[in-house]
Amino acid sequence: MDKKVFIGIGSNIGNSSENCIESIKEIIKDSRAKLKSTSSLYHTSPVSDVEQNDFINCAICITWVGTPLDLLGLLHRIEDKMGRTRTIRDGSRTIDLDILLFGDLILDSPSLKIPHPELHKRKFAIVPCLEISPEIIHPSFNKPLNEFLSYIDDGQKIQLMKDRKEVME
Repeated sequence: MDKKVFIGIGSNIGNSSENCIESIKEIIKDSRAKLKSTSSLYHTSPVSDVEQNDFINCAICITWVGTPLDLLGLLHRIEDKMGRTRTIRDGSRTIDLDILLFGDLILDSPSLKIPHPELHKRKFAIVPCLEISPEIIHPSFNKPLNEFLSYIDDGQKIQLMKDRKEVME
């Protein structure tokens, strides 16, 4: 059974736009993933206390035939292939691939939490997801995802950079 999955993508090292696009191409090379939609690219401010450059973020919606842990394994392999290092928590990265939603699944395991535990607190994740699917319901809170935007402070900057029609040209 395939599941509708939202993946958050971000980069702030190197050519961040190209890193995001390359990661999407890597994800859909896997026969278990079928791309349904891609958001625009957004220029966003970091949300950690670590001094670093701004990010480019986007989200994709795929259908996935497999388990959430299978998908996590694929995303980690892509991050590794693209040069991601995990030396500083919440630090700069060439690519960051997060499972934000996996259907309406709620999962709390040591290696994976779905929905992403910070999804409802991050404009850079919410806005691209809503662009793809405005009616998303956050399964943990059983509330529309768009309701969380009003609770996020204005310190989280997000600006449209590249329209979704241009992303996968």
